[in-house]
Amino acid sequence: MKLQYLLLCTALLFTPLSQAQFDISGEGKVTLTNNSSQTFDFGFSYFRQDGTYRFIVGRQSLNVPSVPQKYSIAVILQDNSHVWVPDFINDPISSFELQLEQYSIKLFADPRAVNAPGNFVLQLNDETYYFNRGPGQINFYFTETGIRDVRIEGMFKPRK
Repeated sequence: MKLQYLLLCTALLFTPLSQAQFDISGEGKVTLTNNSSQTFDFGFSYFRQDGTYRFIVGRQSLNVPSVPQKYSIAVILQDNSHVWVPDFINDPISSFELQLEQYSIKLFADPRAVNAPGNFVLQLNDETYYFNRGPGQINFYFTETGIRDVRIEGMFKPRK
C-alpha cells in the first residue's frame, strides 16, 4: 500500500498536467459590405514548444514568457456604414458572428437601434452594446487553463 501511494505521488509530480496549456477553437462568419460572406476559424492556444511558450490567436502566433493576461480584438466603426475587425478579415464588414466556447459574439445592423451609431449592435451572449466614441474592444482574459472572462469595452449598454 505504501509503495502504491509513493508511486502515485511520484507520478503526480511529473505529469504534464501541471503545465499551463489550452487549445480553444472557435468558428466565425463575416458578411462583407458587398453582401458576400466568408467563414473563418478563430481561437486561442497556449502551449510549450521547443522550450518556449507559444500563444496562438487566430492565424497569428508568437513566443511569450507566460500566459497573456488578456487579448483585445478591435471593432472599428467607420462612417457609420461599416465596421473593421482586422483580427478576422482585412476588408470592411457589415456583420460577424463568432462562437468560442460558451461565448457567442455577434455584430449586426438593427434598424430598431436608432440610438446606435450606424444602427450597429454588438452582442456578447445576451448583452447588447452600441458604439461610443472610438473603437470598441472585445477583451479576452486568460488563466493558465483558458478563458476566464470576456468583456466589451469602449462601447456602452443601451438603456432598456
